[in-house]
Amino acid sequence: VLDTSYSVSGELIEKFLKETFSILTETDSFFVKNKIRIIQCDDSIKADEEISDIDHIPQMLSDFTIAGGGGTDFRPAFSYVSELISDGQLKNMCGLLYFTDGKGIYPAKRPPYETAFLFLGEEEHPDVPAWAMKLILHEEDF
Repeated sequence: VLDTSYSVSGELIEKFLKETFSILTETDSFFVKNKIRIIQCDDSIKADEEISDIDHIPQMLSDFTIAGGGGTDFRPAFSYVSELISDGQLKNMCGLLYFTDGKGIYPAKRPPYETAFLFLGEEEHPDVPAWAMKLILHEEDF
């Protein structure tokens, strides 16, 4: 999930996507067994795109447009993912990566999958719920 609220930089989101896809495509078999979804959310779901084929990544990156710009609330993304699981659109979900600056409202309850909140930069980042992982990425890592 990409936090597309006003406080998150579009340039950093694009760098994050490129790096994430670079890592995922290092293993030829990743897309044989897995799919990923790119969900954009500020205080509501703004976009959702499924990637199931490695060949679709370059086109998705070149066409990518950030949708959002409002406040930050993480709960709609978790509710949306729960709906996708209930509807059978997400099966055997391994985990959720949430790219954010952390300035928002977190869900109170742990979801039934692993979750990591990914932060950029050196500044202090808010604590995440006890049920989630907190990872800090540095811009030079991209």
